[in-house]
Amino acid sequence: MPVEPIRRTSHDREVSQTAEAVYGSQVAHYQARAAQRLAGNDVWLWPRIEKIRRRSRARALDVGCGIGTNSFYLAKHGYSVTGVDISHQMISAARTVAATHIGLDNQPQFICVDFCDWCPDDPEFDLVVATAFVHLFPAPLDRAVADGILSHVAPHGTAIMSTTVETAHSQGLRHKNDSEHPAPGRPLSDERWRNHYTRETFRNLIEHSVMNHPGTWAFDEHVTADPGRPQQFWSDIVVTRTA
Repeated sequence: MPVEPIRRTSHDREVSQTAEAVYGSQVAHYQARAAQRLAGNDVWLWPRIEKIRRRSRARALDVGCGIGTNSFYLAKHGYSVTGVDISHQMISAARTVAATHIGLDNQPQFICVDFCDWCPDDPEFDLVVATAFVHLFPAPLDRAVADGILSHVAPHGTAIMSTTVETAHSQGLRHKNDSEHPAPGRPLSDERWRNHYTRETFRNLIEHSVMNHPGTWAFDEHVTADPGRPQQFWSDIVVTRTA
C-alpha cells in the first residue's frame, strides 16, 4: 500500500525547522554518547527484537536515525537497515561511521529526508524502530506521525516506539530539561522542542494509531527506569502486525 506524505500546518513546519536547526548542531554530543548508547541497546533493544519472528535478511527502518547507532546495531544482528533522518549533519556523521565498519557485509543505507515527506517505492519493513521521535511533534501531529510509522510495518512485522514518560502531561511542547509548563506551542529557548507524555497518554496515542490501521495487531508495553536520569522512565511500545 502506498505511503502518503503527512499533512502539516505552517506551525508544524516551524516546529520542525526549529528542532532541526538545533538538532543538527548536536553531532558531537551524539558521538560522545555513541558507545554508551550502543552498550545500552543490549539492555533495552535486544530483549525486544530477540523475540521477533523474522525471515532471513529482514528489512529494518530506523526512523530519526541520528548518527546511526541503532542502525548499526540492527545490521550486526542481521537486518538490512535503512536509516532516515532530517539532519544533513547527522546523516553525514552516520556515513562516516559506516566507513569504520569494514567487516559489516550489510552496511545500513542512510537517507537524509524529512520523515513526514518520505514516500519510498518499497515502504514496508519487517521492523520499524522510532526512538525518542514521536515526542518531537506537537499534538495532533504526533498522532499522524505515529500513524505514519505504523504504515511502514509489513504484514507480520513489528514497530518499536519509545519515549520518556513522566508523572504530569503537558499539552504543547516544552524544553527537554525544563520543569515548568510553557504556553502551548511556544519554545522556551533555542533547544529542541519536545512533547512530554505520561505512560497513559503515550500508550493512548499509539493505541489510537493502531486502531486506524487495518488488520490485527498485538500490543505490548515495557516501562524501564532511565539509568542516567533518576525518576525518569522509558516507555517502549511494541506493536506487531499479526494479520
